[in-house]
Amino acid sequence: MRNESLFLNTLAFEFPSETKTFYFTLTDREDVLLTKLSHQLFPNNIRKIFPELSNGENLYTSFTRKLEGLTSLEINFATENFALVKRYFNREIKHYFTTRDILVEPTFIKDNQVWLRNTTEKPPANCAIYDRFTVKVNFNQFTNTPELVLSYDRKAKVYSNSVNAFLAANEGATAELFNRVVHVQYFQKGDRKITKRSVTKYDFLKEKEDVDYNNVYPIIGHKLAAYLGFNDEEEEPANQLQSKNRYTKYHNKINGFYNKFINNTDFRKLIQISNNGFDKARPLQIGKTSAKSNQLVFGKTSDGKNAIDVKPQRGVNNGPFSQPRRKNNIQMFFIVPEGYKKLTNDLSTYLIKNYKNLFKGLIHYTAVPITLASKTFNIPFTDYANPLAEIEKALENNNWVEGVKYLAIYLTPIGKHAIDKEQRKIYYKVKEKLLNLDITSQCIETDKMLKVIEEDKKVDEYGRSKSNFAYTLQNMAIAINAKLGGIPWRINVPDHKELVVGVGAFRHEDTKIQYLGSAFSFDNTGAFNSFDYFHHDQTAELAGSIEEAVIRYANVNDKPGRLIIHFYKEMSEEEIKPIENALHNLGLDIPVFVVTINKTESEDFVIFDTGWKELMPYSGRYINLGNKTYLLCNNTRYDDDSHRPTDGFPFPVKLKIDCPSDNTLQIDTKTIEELIDQVYQFSRIYWKSVKQQNLPVTIKYPEMVAQIAPHFNAGNIPPNIGNDNLWFL
Repeated sequence: MRNESLFLNTLAFEFPSETKTFYFTLTDREDVLLTKLSHQLFPNNIRKIFPELSNGENLYTSFTRKLEGLTSLEINFATENFALVKRYFNREIKHYFTTRDILVEPTFIKDNQVWLRNTTEKPPANCAIYDRFTVKVNFNQFTNTPELVLSYDRKAKVYSNSVNAFLAANEGATAELFNRVVHVQYFQKGDRKITKRSVTKYDFLKEKEDVDYNNVYPIIGHKLAAYLGFNDEEEEPANQLQSKNRYTKYHNKINGFYNKFINNTDFRKLIQISNNGFDKARPLQIGKTSAKSNQLVFGKTSDGKNAIDVKPQRGVNNGPFSQPRRKNNIQMFFIVPEGYKKLTNDLSTYLIKNYKNLFKGLIHYTAVPITLASKTFNIPFTDYANPLAEIEKALENNNWVEGVKYLAIYLTPIGKHAIDKEQRKIYYKVKEKLLNLDITSQCIETDKMLKVIEEDKKVDEYGRSKSNFAYTLQNMAIAINAKLGGIPWRINVPDHKELVVGVGAFRHEDTKIQYLGSAFSFDNTGAFNSFDYFHHDQTAELAGSIEEAVIRYANVNDKPGRLIIHFYKEMSEEEIKPIENALHNLGLDIPVFVVTINKTESEDFVIFDTGWKELMPYSGRYINLGNKTYLLCNNTRYDDDSHRPTDGFPFPVKLKIDCPSDNTLQIDTKTIEELIDQVYQFSRIYWKSVKQQNLPVTIKYPEMVAQIAPHFNAGNIPPNIGNDNLWFL
């Protein structure tokens, strides 16, 4: 690795060299605000002053503030319960910012999130943008020292008009649109006017007295964004192939915050952070995935050997690893808005033949002929807002020919991310109807497609004809091949029979219900044997499906040597116990390894490489954070310097490796390296896009199943398509 210089977004600090005096009592007080402590936060030496205190009782403290009636106790931070020390530091950090008239919100784990008004970006109409930073007090399990983790979170948009003003100006709007709000309160203390700003849920305000709703401002959430007609997510680049470098943006944000608020004498009076700035990664922390772990196998070259490449976008030009089986009469038809029927002529030419001599037609990516069905099979519709009835009627009236595998290209005016939830349901219902008829489908959002095609009529900065739609067609082609049962590419590893279970989750905003999706693989190449989904509390059903998978695996391959579970969060005892019981019932005494994989890219810990101007570390690099937790860089920056901005700049993913079947087991280095390698490899077989993903498909595919399937009739996946079908791509 050339000129590599890795550092984290952490700031090491030292505990005070001398003890501090804290004050405690067993009873709360009404005349002064005390902090209640549960037994997890009790000082180690608390029974020195309260010998009869039990873990079931509460304790109250003013921390270092001396109050009459409270008992003093010397606290040595270096040897003390870190949870208590963290609570103290969090209190001090909050006070540091709030006394500077800065909004601070506690996160769900009681860290401080600091809100700073962003005055450099243009906000949406009637909104203010806030940059949000989390200052987390953490104990570094690798170095056994305390540290601050400084992270830059998503931006927040706050409506400029108060709740009262908004409801008065928008007839028909109700308080149901509000989720979280900024509550501004004014107090008089002597000659001083004090302003207190806090973030809270709108529902919580009804429990307070004398709330002035002229001083309550809505934070833009899903419902309010839909009502106002704009997205509450960060804006994406207009060009779908343009990728923002989040590393440089993130780095600039936290550096600016550090220099303005942290790197000064006042803050160091609270916490003795190092003068060296952000922490460099230590050599013993740094690891690397195996040399060939990024290699993928594609179709055969002219010498009869399979092409090997590390980039899907380049490798797919060699054709697929394998073609769809038992399908060689595939006919394509279009479901299209009436006003765009002529567009199907051009689109069919692109799909069957080529586009600008870059996309070489579907056959190049599927290795089986795909032809156009008779135009009588095409389904034009006139109701753009709700085409379901027209499409269903036409599908029922079409004379489908036995032995033909039909492929529907659906030019939809409604995307799966449509703001209107009723329209989103229509999108899924059309997909379900096609699945019921065993028709493979590929959807294209019509307006987005037209924008890209129109943009391709222009030239780039070098005078070359633009060709971005070729990449869209490439993505469509590999997804179509996978849905038909082919394999666009596979991991370049020797076949190794191993049972890998992936569990991902998706929480539906409409119903507030979380669903779990599962994926089962019987080897390490990325071939999946079945998919399913459950309610989040159906742990017994999930365990039962794993038990069935073990039985099916054993019927073909003998018993597995180990069970590997990729889980979207840390597994609780309640979740792992039914799985252990299922294995016990089968008489299997095998280790169960659980790799917790953050569903979203890690934003609490981030690793930077200042040896490269773009700051993104090399792909495959990982950092040991201690306690069997790792930060894995999963991107397309390789030694050959072939990374392009269009490849993207994904953040690292955070992994935690456990063996809950034997908590006393010391997981050896070889096993850890194998498990990290496997996560890295499984992220390279995402057959929805030729762009590299940073999350493994063992998490991503189940999440996609859990996102779509609940929209189907009675929440059931059509049984005719089989559990191993990649219909959700």
